[in-house]
Order: sequence, then structure tokens, then C-alpha cells
Amino acid sequence: SSSSFPFINLFFTLLICNFLLLTANDEPRLVLFSGLNVNFVYIDKAMTWSKAQIHCRENYSDLASVRNKEDNNRITDVIPGRKTVWIGLFRDSWKWSDGSSLSFQYWSRNEPNGPTEICGAAYIENSGKWVDANCVNQFQFICYGKS
Repeated sequence: SSSSFPFINLFFTLLICNFLLLTANDEPRLVLFSGLNVNFVYIDKAMTWSKAQIHCRENYSDLASVRNKEDNNRITDVIPGRKTVWIGLFRDSWKWSDGSSLSFQYWSRNEPNGPTEICGAAYIENSGKWVDANCVNQFQFICYGKS
């Protein structure tokens, strides 16, 4: 309903303000944003896919699973600049790190394309569309935790 729009606008305004108030230093920068039943957290520290997965599992739930276009949009909205970030996608017939199936897909054109590229990343410069990448690449990443 239209009465919920001021709350949503306020939420995103506060989210953006909180994001902008964080300063870059030697510590990983965390940006928390909430969905209907999960919280996504952007980690501004580059790691390999496996190390990112371990970090997410130790501190949150897992690397982010993108269930729909809205989740993908929320992730791309808070990533600063034109970064490529790890998400929880990997090739074992392409599924999510938490073991769930891939019901929503948002691949970039001609992706996935690399026989040795078995980890998935969101390419923010291309509307957050997904690419397959070599898992030893180091990118920032998105974790999720249950609300």
C-alpha cells in the first residue's frame, strides 16, 4: 500500500546513510541489509571463494543465496563502486553454498562459460548479473544470516 512507501524510503535512506558513515580503514567493512527472512552482509575484504565461505559460516550463516531478482537488486544496491563480489553459487550442477537448488538465475551473457571456473560471483558493473570465476580469485563477498 502507499502508506508503506514512507517507511521503505526511510529504511533505504537510513541504510544509505549508515553505509556512507562507515569509514574505510584496515578492518573489513560490514554493511547489513535485511530482507523478508534473511539479512545480507557485505564484507569489504577480498578473499578466495572458500575462505569467504568459511568466514560466512563462522560469523553468519553462509555465502549469499540469491532467491529472486529482488534479492539480487538489494545486493547490488549496497555494493560500492563497480565490484565483483562472491555469492554462494558454485558448480555442482550449479547450486548454492547452503545446498539449496538454483531456482532463480541471473547469468551475464555467455555465462557460465569456463570449465575450470566453478564459483559464482555477482558482477556489479553489469547490473549484478552473475559470472563464473576461478575460485582462487579474491573478491569481496556477501554473507547472509537468518533474521
